[in-house]
Amino acid sequence: MARARELSRSELLALKEMQLTGQITNRTLTLHLRNDDIIVQFQDGRLQLTAKGRRMLVRGSPSLWDFAS
Repeated sequence: MARARELSRSELLALKEMQLTGQITNRTLTLHLRNDDIIVQFQDGRLQLTAKGRRMLVRGSPSLWDFAS
């Protein structure tokens, strides 16, 4: 079984933005994440994580933690 790639910080931040707003402002990232089956886009423009996207977001979440505080 092939190991899933890790999401970049910008991809993780885009998914976090999507969860908060329902959109991703970076159109290129939106297309990339959709093509990788990480998100789906409905006809009305809403975005939603796929099961694969949820797994990847949870796995990558520690990289978004701020340890400086």
